[in-house]
Amino acid sequence: MSDLHAAPTLETERLILRAWRQSDAEPFFAMMADLEVARFLSSTQAPMDRTEAWRTLCVNLGHWALLGFGLYAVEEKASGAFIGRVGAWRPEGRAETELGWGLARAHQGKGYATEAARAAGGWMFEALQIPRIASFIHPENTPSQKLARRLGMRADGETFHAGMPHQIWRVDRVGWIG
Repeated sequence: MSDLHAAPTLETERLILRAWRQSDAEPFFAMMADLEVARFLSSTQAPMDRTEAWRTLCVNLGHWALLGFGLYAVEEKASGAFIGRVGAWRPEGRAETELGWGLARAHQGKGYATEAARAAGGWMFEALQIPRIASFIHPENTPSQKLARRLGMRADGETFHAGMPHQIWRVDRVGWIG
């Protein structure tokens, strides 16, 4: 793998945020096939089939290759299991860099999303030298809204993103709780 595709590894107490591996494909496919997970991560708000999930995985890799940042694969240290993805995201045409997250349902409710988002957001501020971070959160996604608040983010506008309405949550370096 070339340096263009390399993601620096970040570690927290319980997690490893790392570059994607071939072995992440099957658990990622399963995660994106789950209606409750895909509801807020898929532009159709529906589960993804393998082909769609494969394309999404390839987009994640391409983001790192083209921009030098992207969504990390998140691994649980204790088990070595892939549990989700978190990191920086800035699709073509968007001015702001987003901090996004999504975990497989079996790993939700354990504080992993907060732990991973804090590590990824801290890295974003330091490595990317950006003045603020945004997160685009569906109005019905109350768990993600709670996480955004824990990070120091505040709702600051609305937009239509990925085929659905979203609130834009933002935080600058001073307000960041990492």
